[in-house]
Amino acid sequence: MAQTAEEIASQLRELIRTGAAAPGERLPTMEALAAEHGVSRQTARQALNQLKAEGLVEYKGGRTGTFVRERPGRRMVRSRSMERDGLGYYSGSNVQHWRLVAGTRTEVATAPVPPDIAELLGVGAGEPVVVRKRLNGDPENERFRQLTDSWLHPTVVAELPALTGDSGLGGIYDRIEEWAGQPIAWEEEITAATPSPSEATALLLPPGVPLLRVIRTSTVRIEGKTLIAEVNDIRMSGELFSVKYPLTRRGAAAWPVAPATADFYQG
Repeated sequence: MAQTAEEIASQLRELIRTGAAAPGERLPTMEALAAEHGVSRQTARQALNQLKAEGLVEYKGGRTGTFVRERPGRRMVRSRSMERDGLGYYSGSNVQHWRLVAGTRTEVATAPVPPDIAELLGVGAGEPVVVRKRLNGDPENERFRQLTDSWLHPTVVAELPALTGDSGLGGIYDRIEEWAGQPIAWEEEITAATPSPSEATALLLPPGVPLLRVIRTSTVRIEGKTLIAEVNDIRMSGELFSVKYPLTRRGAAAWPVAPATADFYQG
């Protein structure tokens, strides 16, 4: 019986998952798949395209064919701590040496703020807001890179016009702390997202690889009121990076703990 493209893709996916089709191994051609499963070349092509969209296979030029994509080894674990050196603040010792990717620069513009960022900043969605964009990376490994969009609250920009250009030694965080006269408090939310075509290009993402997205808020208190001065939208490869952080014992989980009184599995 002829199979659907999804059924063929499912069988190939299982071969890849179990290692029966190893990274770098060439898969059967569309013609071979069509003959084996009693389907048209179009159906075989759809099956392979599904796997390509999932990032499991890649096409190589000419008549070379379709191959199981080689996955990177262990991810770089990104610690989420703020540290400081002579250049200013940075997030985690394993990115201390990162710089702007060669051929790029910090871009400063006024742009409509996305709804999720607007909600954090406390401004209207689509309102024109100053944003500083850059592409940072490891000078020794071009695949290790991240996009950062730093959205600045209008109040901060009005008080610190330098943030619309060269922000000076220490960057925007030093300017904000000098203005506020106190340390910034940072919080982060971590999520996953589907990259846009421009994000995939900038981050060198193969098809099917998601973004690891970190949304960082920078908070200060001004005249007794809390102000989120900046929201930094950080995106990196979900395949190359992971995040590690300690879990804090709180409340009744503080040691020593009281004995459990009910069986979780018995409802």
